[in-house]
Formats: sequence, C-alpha cells, structure tokens
Amino acid sequence: MTKKAYLLIAILVLAAAAGGVSYFYYKSTRQIACTLEAKLCPDGSAVGRQGPNCEFAKCPDIKMAGSIKGKVTVGPICPVERPGVPCPVPPEAYTSREVILYAANGITVVKRMHFATDGTYHFEVPAGEYVLNIPQQQGPGGSKDLPKTLTIKSGETLEINFSIDTGIR
Repeated sequence: MTKKAYLLIAILVLAAAAGGVSYFYYKSTRQIACTLEAKLCPDGSAVGRQGPNCEFAKCPDIKMAGSIKGKVTVGPICPVERPGVPCPVPPEAYTSREVILYAANGITVVKRMHFATDGTYHFEVPAGEYVLNIPQQQGPGGSKDLPKTLTIKSGETLEINFSIDTGIR
C-alpha cells in the first residue's frame, strides 16, 4: 500500500472515531423536557414528572396515622320553624361551607375541604396536635363549638361533630 492509502485510512478512522465520540457525547448530555403534569399523593402533596423517562416522582412516605371525621349541622334554615318540624337543609348549605384543619399554632393550614352534601367531613393525618375551625367569613352564622384543639394519636379516629348557627330567626 502506498503512503496516500495509509493516510486516507487514518483520516477515515479518525473521522469515524470523532463522529462516534460526538454521537455518544450528544446522547449523554441531551436535555429532556417533561410535561408539567402533577400527581396528587395520598398525603395531599403533589409530585411532577422527572428523569430521563419523564416518570412521576415517588410520593413521600408519610404514613397516615389517624383520622378526624364528623358531621356538621346547619340551622335554622327557615325564619319560622315549628317545634318538631324543622326545615330540610339543602345540600348547598353544607357544600358551600368549608372546614379547615390547622397546625397546632392555629395559623398554618394543614388541610381544608368542603363538607359533603350530608354535612360530613373526613381528614387523614399524621399523629399530632391540630386546630379544627371554619372560615370566619363564610355565609351567615358561626359555631360556638369551634375552634377546637385536637390531639390525634397513631391509629386513632376522632369524631368531632359541631353545629353552625345561621342566625336566621
């Protein structure tokens, strides 16, 4: 073989090597953009997509230790109620109102929810101390039963029922 042939082969080998290195470098440093979706975790937090396959991140391993549940009564609903014949409470009287679970300081919101159509609510929470309350500016009336400080232990279910007086007389 001639000197030119060796030089040509060397150039081709170097070009192929440079192309291979460039290809693998590009693949290893390539950025992938994941969609901005979120998955709601059982503890109320949310996680997004991440990694080379854009899979959802793992939800935090917070074990729900207990629950707080109860039922609210709202009334009176009619301006004049006859004894023993109360006015039926429409579902909106419940679903338009919220119940809020605060941290022990009574300021930091841990969870909040609207009451179900029958006036029930249910929170799953880690063991600890909480304050249960309703928003102050939420429709007519308030509750003389709230705010209420609660301590929940692991595996415990507290049932806290209370009433909201609409002030209708």
